[in-house]
Amino acid sequence: MNIGVIRHLSLRMYRRLFPASLPPRLLIIFFAIIVQTGAEVLSWYAINSRNPAIISFAVLLWLVWFWLVYLIARPSIDRLLNRRRKVLQIAVLCIIVVLFCMSIGEAIGFHLVNTGVVEENEMAEFLTENISYNDATALNHQASLLLLEGENPYENTNIVQAVEKFDVPAGYLTPLKQGAFAEVFPYPTEEQVAEVLEDARASDALPPELESKVSYPAGSFIFQAPLVALGLEDTRWFYLICAVLMVLVILWKAPGELRPIIFLAFITNLVFWNLIGTGTTDTLYVLFILLGWIFRRRIWLAALFMGLAATTKQIAWLFILFYIVLLLKESGWRKTLQSVGIIGATFTLINLPFIFAAPQAWLEGVLAPVLDPMFPKGVGLVAFSIAGILPPNSLLFTITEIIVLLLALVWYYFNCRKYPESGLLLAVLPLFFAWRSFSCYFYFASLLVFGAAAIAERGKGVAGAQPRLAAAQ
Repeated sequence: MNIGVIRHLSLRMYRRLFPASLPPRLLIIFFAIIVQTGAEVLSWYAINSRNPAIISFAVLLWLVWFWLVYLIARPSIDRLLNRRRKVLQIAVLCIIVVLFCMSIGEAIGFHLVNTGVVEENEMAEFLTENISYNDATALNHQASLLLLEGENPYENTNIVQAVEKFDVPAGYLTPLKQGAFAEVFPYPTEEQVAEVLEDARASDALPPELESKVSYPAGSFIFQAPLVALGLEDTRWFYLICAVLMVLVILWKAPGELRPIIFLAFITNLVFWNLIGTGTTDTLYVLFILLGWIFRRRIWLAALFMGLAATTKQIAWLFILFYIVLLLKESGWRKTLQSVGIIGATFTLINLPFIFAAPQAWLEGVLAPVLDPMFPKGVGLVAFSIAGILPPNSLLFTITEIIVLLLALVWYYFNCRKYPESGLLLAVLPLFFAWRSFSCYFYFASLLVFGAAAIAERGKGVAGAQPRLAAAQ
């Protein structure tokens, strides 16, 4: 094969990857992926070092990430980016190569650690040991098993048994600021958590120091129950299926010429796949939110998807607030009320058996993330509190979170017609200011914004084709 043929094929692939119809703002997702990856690593070091300078830089990186994702939701930024389109595309190509190299490096690193070639490396051990269930995944799996046995999961889950059955690391449990941990700050060590767990095994009692309840609505364990009944032993496969379905939906609904860049944006996204490996359950509600958002012209269908999202995880409720605002501006109050009714009915029907069976247990479980005395943790503003820079007052963070949410809703009410996809980012912005602000709480917003913005281009293409057709006739 001569140089001319190689050059021709390379140019053809380049044009296929970056078609003229590609809105340049969609390429920002690759910069967001790089920034997020750097922020994740830096936040890990910041939490362990509690160095104010490192924490500040890590928080700044996350704010940059929010800004980058917001730009994806602003169509007007395309005019500015088009002036530097070639430079932007070359930069994205470089990022894609870097992301592929990082993926290969991570795979090699896992292999070296698992085979014992690399030992006593703290970062490597952290990555490999924590590719496992977390407490939420374990309790949800246990809840599905209890449901299949005819028991009420809200009354009968047991964190000690779940840890033993699913081999959950001590660092992946949720300690509570009570009992032996009442005076601990900022966070119990893994050794302290392991000691509490060992005492609980010896006494055959639930430890008050560890979250032991199913802390989500009933959909969190109902939807995976059929696969568990069929013998699924690792529910991370279920959440992987949800992730793949989400990608397929975006590829299906987006314009065909955008599919290569969309595929690369997901396949090179290390954090996305690592989160599934560490037991995140978010891909289920994210799939429903995406479906509800892109089908919102079909009021009943979209509302059904939003109701299903509401019954899987509380974070979905924030997205639904912005969905309702957008629906109110786009479709009027009658259809909005219909949608709210369907969402409420869907949530109620799925949770009603458990509410009737044990109302207090259900309420305590669903409200556990808000009412239980949890320790501060996360990559957001709370990192400064953990380091002793800000006061360790959970009420202060809750008030800030509510204020940010209200301001975001007001801004969105006046701007949602211009930037509809921004609601998918604003929904998680308050969580950056929360007492617990894990990156997985807001990370998936970038994929939702990117996917919704790409799908919206199909509608624009159809709308833009009509005038051209009329002119031709």
